[in-house]
Amino acid sequence: MRMRMYEPDPHAPEPEDFRALFLGECGESAEERRIREAAAHDVLTELIEEGESDEITRLNAAYAAQLSNRNVVLMTTRPAAAEAPAPGRTSADAEGKAA
Repeated sequence: MRMRMYEPDPHAPEPEDFRALFLGECGESAEERRIREAAAHDVLTELIEEGESDEITRLNAAYAAQLSNRNVVLMTTRPAAAEAPAPGRTSADAEGKAA
């Protein structure tokens, strides 16, 4: 079996383009900034949605949120339900504490 070399997606943005989308360019006009920020918001929203099922996309969303200084909380795992103590026991008993 012959292994194929990794070939990057020719349509994928370059890392510099990704950073520029969220950080902006020196000297951009107010109109250019408004358009860029709207596009960055759309990209971040898409990354967050797709990141629910893909770890790499979730990391890209976290990076994009940091670049754009947005307060975004990304869930890496779903919180587990708290365990209820066994019948007849209290949560203090389960933790080994005296009541």
